[in-house]
Amino acid sequence: MPIDLVMGLQEEHKVLSRNLNEYVINMQNQASAAYDVARQHLATAAERRKSAYDIRVKEVSFLVGDWVWYWYPRRYKSKSPKWQKSYIGPYLITRLIEPVNCVLQKSAKSKPFIVHMDKLKKCYSMTPHSWLEFESPTEVDIVTPTFR
Repeated sequence: MPIDLVMGLQEEHKVLSRNLNEYVINMQNQASAAYDVARQHLATAAERRKSAYDIRVKEVSFLVGDWVWYWYPRRYKSKSPKWQKSYIGPYLITRLIEPVNCVLQKSAKSKPFIVHMDKLKKCYSMTPHSWLEFESPTEVDIVTPTFR
């Protein structure tokens, strides 16, 4: 037999609802209050995890026309990963897909491909000539609308 039935409920723990509708509304209010508290704690935990993750993040920005090395690790038999090349390239950034992707191309005739910016690092060595044509920002074509 439950202890509450044997000893009787204290006055402050008695159910305040008199009918089924009041009981359901009371339970809904308690559930939504518990849900709100849980969401607040989850938001606090998410902010804490984000700040811990962002401690070592370094801001790197790439522009169209930059030459980069692409991280593409390969594993060869009977060779230590320490002595293998993990980066290939250089590749030219032909287009940026904001916020974190970009399009690379090895040469003017090669097929472009999309990569994440985390897999890139800037190339400071000698690079081939860029095949991209850049328009100067001062040249603006003014188009006059014609009405018929």
